[in-house]
Amino acid sequence: MKKIMALILAAILLAAGMTAASAGVEEGLLRVAALYDMTTMDMSKTTDDYMVPMNVFDRLFETRPSPEGAQVVNSLCAECTVSGDGLSYSFTLVPGVVFSNGNPLTASDVKFTFERLLKARGMNTDIPLEVAGGEALMNGEADSLEGFVVEDDLHFTVRLNAPNAGFLAELSAPPLSILDEESVTAAANFGSDPKDTIGTGPYVITEWVVNDHYTLEYNPLYRGEKPSVTKVIVSVIRESATQDIKFQAGELDILNLQSLDSLVVESVYKTAYADRIVDVPIAGLTFMILNEANEYLQDVRVRKAIGMAIDVDQLIAGIYSGNASREHGIIPGGVQGHNDAAEGFAYDPDGARKLLAEAGYAEGQVSFELAVDNTATTDVQTVCEAISQMLKAVGIRAEIKSYEHSAFLDKRKDGAVDSFVAHWLMDYNDPANIMYTFFGSPENARLRSLNYPDTEIMARVAAASAIVDEAERIAEYQALEKKIIGEDAAWIPLFEGRHLFCLGERVAAFTPQWAGFSDFFVTDVVLK
Repeated sequence: MKKIMALILAAILLAAGMTAASAGVEEGLLRVAALYDMTTMDMSKTTDDYMVPMNVFDRLFETRPSPEGAQVVNSLCAECTVSGDGLSYSFTLVPGVVFSNGNPLTASDVKFTFERLLKARGMNTDIPLEVAGGEALMNGEADSLEGFVVEDDLHFTVRLNAPNAGFLAELSAPPLSILDEESVTAAANFGSDPKDTIGTGPYVITEWVVNDHYTLEYNPLYRGEKPSVTKVIVSVIRESATQDIKFQAGELDILNLQSLDSLVVESVYKTAYADRIVDVPIAGLTFMILNEANEYLQDVRVRKAIGMAIDVDQLIAGIYSGNASREHGIIPGGVQGHNDAAEGFAYDPDGARKLLAEAGYAEGQVSFELAVDNTATTDVQTVCEAISQMLKAVGIRAEIKSYEHSAFLDKRKDGAVDSFVAHWLMDYNDPANIMYTFFGSPENARLRSLNYPDTEIMARVAAASAIVDEAERIAEYQALEKKIIGEDAAWIPLFEGRHLFCLGERVAAFTPQWAGFSDFFVTDVVLK
C-alpha cells in the first residue's frame, strides 16, 4: 500500500510540472520512446521494426481502423481488378507520386520491391513467393519474377500460383513497403543509413544514433495533406521506469503503457491520467512456444501437461489486472476466422501430473530452458516467472535464461530456443498472417523455434489461403487450429491484451494502429 501511495504522490507532483516542462518545445515536434532500438530499416530483414517502414514508406494498400473493424483501403494503388479465377490482379498506380528524393514512383519500383524480398532470402519472402515464378527467382533459377508484368509506368499485372482471398490484405503489411529501385540499388548497405532510406511516405528519417534515438521529419514532397506532427524523435529508453518518469515530467508526449509494470498503470495512470488514456484491443495474442526438437518437448503428453499446468486466468488477473482476455486458439479475437468455440487447454494441474506419469517421467525429470529476451516488457518477464513456478508445481523444471535481444533473435531463427513467451501482433487482417507464419512450412516453424514435424498439416496450412469459398477457407483454418492445439499441443495460447497509450498535454488526439503495434502512423497524431 505504501508503494502505491508513493507512486500516486509522485504522479501528482510530476504532473504539476508538466506544463513547465512542455513549454518551449518546438512546434510540430512529437517525442516518444522505445524500449529498444530498431536493428534495421530494411524490410527484408525484420518482422519487428516497423516505425520507419510505416512512416517513411507507403504500400499499395493499408489496413486501417474503422467502426466496422479493420478495413483494407487503397494507398499507392488507385485501382485493382481481379480475374474470375482469382489468379490475376491488374493494378493501376496513383499518378504523380514521387519519392522523397524526387524520383517518380513507377510500376518497375513495385516489381523491384517484390523481387528484392525474394533475392534477399530474408524474413519476409512469404507474400512474393505466392507470385508465379517466385520460387525460381528466390532459388537463383530465374533473373526476374515471371508472374509480375510491368505494362507501363502506372500499370502492372500480378499472377499468383494459386488463388488467395487475403492477397490484397497482405499487400498492406509493412514488409511490402514500396522501395525506390534507383536509391536502393546504389546504397552500399541499405537499411543502415538514413540517406539511403527513400520512400513516398509522409516522413523522411534524418538521423539515427544507434541505441540512443532516431528522428523523422516531414517529407515536403508527400502527396497528402501536411500532418500535424512535422518532426518526431523516438528515444531509446530501455528502462520502463525511466520512460514513466520522463512522461510524467512532460518530456514525452505519448507513452506506451504496455511498456510499464501493470501496477504502475493501475495505480498511477488509471487514476491521475484516466482522461488521457487511449485504450484499444490488440489484434494479436500472447502465447508460449514449445520446441519439438527438445528431447522432452517432443512428447505430446509433456506438451499437453504444460498447457494444463498454466493458470491463464491467474496470469490475467495478477499480472495484467484483468486488462486481457483468455485465448484458446491461434487466430486472435478481432481477426477474420477467430473461433469463439476453440477449447485450448483447461487448467488442470492434477491432470498434468497424470500425463507426465503416463509418459514415464518422474517429478523434476522434465527440464527445458524458458528463454527471455532482455528487451521484453516487465509484464512478459513476470509471466515467464509465473509460468516457471506453475510448471514447477506439477514437476516440470522450466529454467529461465535471459538473452540479449540480437542473441535471442539469432538463436530463435536457428530453431534452437527450447521455449519462450511472445506476443504476435497481426500484420494484416487475415488468418494466414499467423497460421502460415508459424505453421505454413518447415522453414517457418524452424525460424520460430517450433520445429513442428507434421508436414501434412503444414501443407494444408499453406494450401488453405487458395480456397476461394470464404466459408470453406475459414472452416479449414479452424480445423487446422483444432488439430495443432487440441491433438498436437504444438502451441500454448495464453491471452489477448488491450493496448493502452497515455497522451501528454500537447497531444489532442491519437489513433493507434489497428493491430496494436507499438509502432504507429505518426499522421494519426494531432497536436494541440
